Amino acid sequence: MKVSLFVNHPHAPKIDRRKLSAVVKEVIREEGKSVDNINVVLVEDDYLLEVNRKFLKHDYRTDVISFSLETEGPIDGEVYVSVDRARVQARRYKIPAVREIVRLIVHGVLHLAGWEDGTRAEKLRMRKRENVFIERFFEAHEVR
Repeated sequence: MKVSLFVNHPHAPKIDRRKLSAVVKEVIREEGKSVDNINVVLVEDDYLLEVNRKFLKHDYRTDVISFSLETEGPIDGEVYVSVDRARVQARRYKIPAVREIVRLIVHGVLHLAGWEDGTRAEKLRMRKRENVFIERFFEAHEVR
């Protein structure tokens, strides 16, 4: 399983690639899935807006988009995170931006693993699952 981080944002906070890879692999393993490759891409808000318009036909800003590149077999996917949206949300929640970025990455990986968040109940269930991995990440992999 290969997890790659691409930083395409000039002011993205530093995220330890090894630690990020470990948490993504943990999510996949605990969800009982197998993976060939997951690319995590940190981008600017305008870039993710264009991705949303072009590939999903949605004309609005969002914080995270996941794409599964395979329909069968091991997951081969991409998770795009808007660093700008993450910073806004982090200020709103009064948490560090890196914590919100990790949450969005976990959220995107859960989508790749088959989780849905279309209903209120699904959103609450998914948020609880995200929190499990985020707490483990920041307890076991202290980020300073």
